Amino acid sequence: MVTKEKLLEQLEEWMDWLETPNEDFGGYPVCPFLAPERKQNKLLIRFYEPKDSIFDMIKEFDNDDRHTTALYVHLNYAGNYKVKEYQKFIDGGLKEMGLSHLKSICFNPNENVTRNNVKTRIGAPTFLTSITTVKSLDVAHHKIKGTKYWKKNRWWEVGLNNPK
Repeated sequence: MVTKEKLLEQLEEWMDWLETPNEDFGGYPVCPFLAPERKQNKLLIRFYEPKDSIFDMIKEFDNDDRHTTALYVHLNYAGNYKVKEYQKFIDGGLKEMGLSHLKSICFNPNENVTRNNVKTRIGAPTFLTSITTVKSLDVAHHKIKGTKYWKKNRWWEVGLNNPK
């Protein structure tokens, strides 16, 4: 069994990699908006166990003005759900709770996700659920739109579905 400390260590290594400029992303980091959140202590990191209510944890985050993004590290993930299914579940729950201003983005190291020909999820230590505002995602998208960030993956910039 992997300890929480080991998961945090692996998470830090993966986030450091996400923040490193990458030629496959036009010289930008894989996740260009992560470093400022980490440096300003705006990223909330919490462990999530199936016995807990992730929606209670999200409500707590939504009421916390100190953080702009929450990252839930799933403990005891048994591979029993896929990213798209889980995101749909979370986003549906957010809508039911009147929290439609929030959006989930999930990361599964076992799913073969590539962006600009780079496997961006493979270094994640376990299944992760990130929660942030729809507004911040829109702002982030507009900041990189028209840059060389998506030079190898133009489907994202023009709004088409990912062919993979």
